[in-house]
Amino acid sequence: MGYKIHITTYGECWDEIAKKYYGNEKLMHLLLKANPEYKNFERLPANIKIKIPILQEPLINEELPIWKR
Repeated sequence: MGYKIHITTYGECWDEIAKKYYGNEKLMHLLLKANPEYKNFERLPANIKIKIPILQEPLINEELPIWKR
């Protein structure tokens, strides 16, 4: 799995970064898993290099009804 690098700005949150890169703030667990050294930060300091895992396959099954996705 490859990674992109995101350089934080002061006060960014994991869910904001997940929303920016994945379109879904609930995928922040992927960021936390890739950056365990920063997992205890609720709001991140500035200028930290965060690894953003590049997803190889979609996480949503488009064949399922909306209420089951």
